[in-house]
Amino acid sequence: MSSRTWVAITAALAGVAGVACVACAPGCTKREPQVLADAGSPVSSGSAIASSPTPSASSSVGAPRPGMAWIPPGVLRAGTPPDRVPRVPDEELPGTEMVLGGFYIDALPYPNEAGAIPTSNVTHDDAAHLCEAKGKRLCTEFEWERACKGADNSTYEYGDAYRASACGMGVAIEHAAKRPSGERVQCKSDFGAMDMHGGVWEWTDSPWARGSSQSNLGVLRGGNALAGELAGRCANAIGRPTSSKGPTMGFRCCAGPRNAQTNDLVVKPGTPLERSVKPADVGAPFAAAGSKKWGASEAAPFVSRQAWTWHPSANEELFIVTGCARSKEADEKRPPSGCGVMIGRVPPTPGGEPVVLTSIDSGRDAAEVVLFGDARHLRMRGLDLKGSFLREILYAYGRVDVGPVKR
Repeated sequence: MSSRTWVAITAALAGVAGVACVACAPGCTKREPQVLADAGSPVSSGSAIASSPTPSASSSVGAPRPGMAWIPPGVLRAGTPPDRVPRVPDEELPGTEMVLGGFYIDALPYPNEAGAIPTSNVTHDDAAHLCEAKGKRLCTEFEWERACKGADNSTYEYGDAYRASACGMGVAIEHAAKRPSGERVQCKSDFGAMDMHGGVWEWTDSPWARGSSQSNLGVLRGGNALAGELAGRCANAIGRPTSSKGPTMGFRCCAGPRNAQTNDLVVKPGTPLERSVKPADVGAPFAAAGSKKWGASEAAPFVSRQAWTWHPSANEELFIVTGCARSKEADEKRPPSGCGVMIGRVPPTPGGEPVVLTSIDSGRDAAEVVLFGDARHLRMRGLDLKGSFLREILYAYGRVDVGPVKR
């Protein structure tokens, strides 16, 4: 990685800090979205329910409603699984499956008119009252996420690969909120919901139940930010006091029986970096990967020297193993074939292979790793034929990036 790339990664991490504080369901098939022009006439919202509805055959297809897309019953994989990036582990569920009943959602942000500037400067209650005046209601955050992810539970409304141009992401929200609705035809989920990203943040009817001590926080979804890859995900959310309003805060409406699930994520902070007293035990799952990376042959297995548990963020636990690949017949006087650092997660299943997020050469000796600044930053010290060197390690929303060599 070049120094220029490393600077860009650091800048993106800093820029997104203000934003956040990313298979087809059974019985759910792709089809052409069912959307009509909004005639502005009220429609029945149905009754709210205390628990999630159970999909039935009779509710698999909704009757057309002006300006609204029908979201069929199905399974939402809420949040972002650990094997996908970017992700915000202390704010998102880890791909938790939940069954949602069918409902309707406005095709566009309020006033739900193509070419109109989305309504903004509204509080949560203002938004709720405007939806009620139309015979509708605010969407819950998981209804919003289901409408965005579509039947395949994709990361973005248009698929799993980020494309800034699809929704016009990567733009300061102050400018993006003034865009007319409906101009970006690719910014549409396969259910027919449009402009869920790229413009205003949208109020939902869900509390920010993510371990916060503040009881007055509501959830907004969508929006825009300079860190578009992160903010443009269907799973992304921000929490704000429900009394807040501004030129970047808007909403859209839903109708039909309410899906009542909330994000009751338990936020578990951990010691940022803790050295293991049993590095061989921690390093054992990583031995095969280390031998493949640094061993000259199978006769030179990787032997862990040191290990740490790293918590760069709440709800994120990584393991760091340093060591060298050394011939079984060699003694300490003979140099190893290679040394390095591996950072990853434990095997998802007992006895399986670990998930190695990055491997870093440390030269001719096992590296030392220390915290460098906050919990997301580490510094590694290595030794090669040119002498000692340093490399910085940065955790950024599920990714582990490594800076250039410094001497």
